[in-house]
Amino acid sequence: MILDEGRGGDGRAQSEPLGVLLVLSMVLAGTALLVTVGGSAVLDTRQSMDVERAEKGLTQFDSQTALVALGNSRQTRVPLSRAGGASYRVHDDAGRMNVSVTNESTGDTTTIMDVTLGAVTYDDGERTIAYQGGGVWRGEPNGSRMISPPEFHYRDATLTLPLVTVSGDPSLDGQAVVRTDGSSTRYFPDRAADRTNPLKEGRINVTVNSRYYRAWGSYFDERTDGEVHYNHTGDAVRVELIVPINETYENAVATTSEAGVTVNGNHDPPEPYEEGMNYPTIDSRIEDAIADCETDDDCANVTEGDAVTNTSTFYHDGDFVGDLTIEDPGGNVTILVNGTFEPTNVTVRGVEDNDSVSVYVRSDFVVDGGEEVNVVEGDAGDVETVVHSDGDVDFNGEAEYVGLIYAPGSNCDLNGNANLTGGAVCQTMDINGNPNEFSYDEAIEDTSLGLNGDDVIYLTYLHVSENPVEVTDG
Repeated sequence: MILDEGRGGDGRAQSEPLGVLLVLSMVLAGTALLVTVGGSAVLDTRQSMDVERAEKGLTQFDSQTALVALGNSRQTRVPLSRAGGASYRVHDDAGRMNVSVTNESTGDTTTIMDVTLGAVTYDDGERTIAYQGGGVWRGEPNGSRMISPPEFHYRDATLTLPLVTVSGDPSLDGQAVVRTDGSSTRYFPDRAADRTNPLKEGRINVTVNSRYYRAWGSYFDERTDGEVHYNHTGDAVRVELIVPINETYENAVATTSEAGVTVNGNHDPPEPYEEGMNYPTIDSRIEDAIADCETDDDCANVTEGDAVTNTSTFYHDGDFVGDLTIEDPGGNVTILVNGTFEPTNVTVRGVEDNDSVSVYVRSDFVVDGGEEVNVVEGDAGDVETVVHSDGDVDFNGEAEYVGLIYAPGSNCDLNGNANLTGGAVCQTMDINGNPNEFSYDEAIEDTSLGLNGDDVIYLTYLHVSENPVEVTDG
């Protein structure tokens, strides 16, 4: 019994220090976990605060730099907050902006401005904040976002782009000196280069190549009425702004190509005529309308020899070769030809003053000798034939046509004694053989193809300049 009691007492004596050790171990483990988690949270908080300070610092840098770049002062000093291993740097070659105008008729593009943006960046190894193009941007793992907007202002059909570009010391420490020598390049308007306001033609394209192109694109999408196009493989974004078209028809012949009228023989060009005009192709409208007719039941079929007596959209799938009559339709008539339109005779009667017959042709428009289109009773304001850029316009022999031909992306050939009353818009016009008869009819002035959509806000005035600044360590 004595031995049993002794052994029991030894067990209790050993369990007490073991319990203390266990409690101490749990306390130490908890403390270590708390220190680790807390330390990480403190580090994250500190880094977030550093980034916020950098954003505020570069936003202040933005406002002060604008004063220098746009002429309010020649120099300023801006403090730059930094912490830990973060650094501020100037990247002379970061990003690029191109401003160009595209002629909608010919597809030719003319560059207005093409410059390197440069950037001032804050980089802590995980995050980058950048001043570029007059704005502040934040680089993120899956893209970028805007902190403050760039010097790009679109309002009331006017684009004002006083672009700020930067260069300078590669490294900045604590304070930046921003200065300008007062040099500024105005790219538009520029009377010496024949760049004047209001704009008369084309589409203005602003393209930005930048690490922050997604944020630039979001800004373009929110602040303009243009179409935004991304090139993700090239880190680029482009915004396309439309210049309004002055849709008038005041010539017997107008070409979208410079020196577009060619007369083979000893004859003068038709009068009045004008070359190098801005008339956009509407190929996509033709393609979309044909696609709609092929998929929907809203289009009525029309074939050779038919008589159209009501207002509607009519569709012919394939080449149309033969007669057609439009009589007292009581409204506008649209005819879509998914092929070549080669009518033998087209008779138009009873079209009211504010209505018209529009023929949209996917391929060629051909009128051969002795054939007549809208000659009997209709006037030139009753018919317009619109030709896709994939097709050509050919008049041969004693062909006669009364109306408007709209083919700004097509080559037009008149051979023999063709007789055209109204007007023609072509990419080029070749006149061959015996004298051709051209009679301008002012009735086509009332023609409207809706080249300016009602739901689009157009760019009318453009102001583009480059304003460089130098950023050095202060």
